Amino acid sequence: MLPKTELKFIKSLKDKKNRYAERLFVTEGKKLTGDLIAAGVLPNKLYVVRGLELENEFASLPIAIEEVSNSEMEQMSNLQSARDVLAVFPFLEEKPYQVPVSGLVLALDTIQDPGNFGTILRLADWYGVKAVVCSLETADLYNPKVIQATMGSLARVQVNYMDLELFFDENRLPVFGAVMEGVNPSGFKWNGSAILLIGNEGKGIRPTLDSKLTKRLSIPRFGYAESLNAAVATGIVLDNLLNP
Repeated sequence: MLPKTELKFIKSLKDKKNRYAERLFVTEGKKLTGDLIAAGVLPNKLYVVRGLELENEFASLPIAIEEVSNSEMEQMSNLQSARDVLAVFPFLEEKPYQVPVSGLVLALDTIQDPGNFGTILRLADWYGVKAVVCSLETADLYNPKVIQATMGSLARVQVNYMDLELFFDENRLPVFGAVMEGVNPSGFKWNGSAILLIGNEGKGIRPTLDSKLTKRLSIPRFGYAESLNAAVATGIVLDNLLNP
């Protein structure tokens, strides 16, 4: 049996304050955990439900693997239905932002829903966007819901948190903004590097950043929905810009 202190410690990493004090985060499920391991991120410890047959990428890891009961896994889990595998990872290496030689950078202005944020990172990975710059008010990268939604993509996409107003003051790249009224991104021509700015789910792009836009892009509406989910809109605009 796991000590109660260890169960309590794993569960405590659900809280941002504890995650950052320990610089640790939790993944749940074989697929998500395996994707991070395949990307070269090594967990500190792996917990598996007793009797689970592990694939080679898990069994050969040079780390402690702890077998636990279903009850213990449920106590550690942050999900409604606990998975068979849970791992504790160290925070990813923090790298300074670098202006890309070519391609898109995603900038996120106060994306607050963890599911949206994680899905956007997964979209960035899918479309080959290597850098995502987030406002300081954007959801925490290591929030359990963000981690689950990325499905391992956070290991392949560089994420930096910055004061976006200062970031854009120093920026020399063209800035495309996803807004309600603008140019159709389908067939929109652009060359070299650029930044795509996605605004907050409810308020959109804040006025001080809206003034930095060099091109306003808008997805055509054919029905009556008031707006699109931020992650859905990001996917549509990325597809139009990168797969014209």
